[in-house]
Parts: sequence; structure tokens; C-alpha cells
Amino acid sequence: MKDLAEDYKAIWKKDRGLLGWMAVNFLLNLWLFLMPIVNLNSSHPKVWARYSDVSTGYQQSDWWYLISFSIIAVVLGVGHILMSARLFTKRGKDIARLFLGVSMAITIIALRFLMSILGEG
Repeated sequence: MKDLAEDYKAIWKKDRGLLGWMAVNFLLNLWLFLMPIVNLNSSHPKVWARYSDVSTGYQQSDWWYLISFSIIAVVLGVGHILMSARLFTKRGKDIARLFLGVSMAITIIALRFLMSILGEG
């Protein structure tokens, strides 16, 4: 835990732009975390789910399908921000920014995927 605090102190002193990248990543993951929870209707035990089936594309599935997006958001939001802080101290700011950029791209793809599912419901 001490190492993590030292990592963030080093980021604060050397590269505040990386903190901005971390904040944007956190906000995107917060959006991905809240969107399925807010759109979950408790009166419907089945929700729209998107599958790779060519004929229909969308089917009814259990409610936990949407909650899985929130779990992904927690893993991406917390885990990738912590890993990028460690990468900053071990490998440098370029690798940490690349890692956060890839994480944001994954989050944006997941958001787009979730928005297409919620639009069908």
C-alpha cells in the first residue's frame, strides 16, 4: 500500500497529464458501471441481450446479463488505473498512457455495445 501511495506521489510531481488520463478512464468506467444499474427494470426478470446469432441478434436473457457490464467496469476502472500507476514507476509514462488508452478504448466499445442493447429494450 505504501508503494501505491509513492507511485501516485511520483505521478503528481512528474506527470499531471497522466492523472487526467486516469480521471477520464475513471469517469468512463463510472458511466459504464451506472448505466446498466439505472436501466434495469425490476419488474422485468428478463432483459434484452445481444448474441452473435445471425438470424435474430437480440434475445431475452436473465437480468444479471446487464449487471455483468457493471462488474467489468469495476475491474477496468479500478484495476487498470492501479496498474497504470505501477507501470508509470516501473516502465515510464509512455507505457502507462498507452495502457490507459487501450483501457479507454475497451470501455468505449463496451459502452457502445451496452447502448445498442439498451436501445433494443
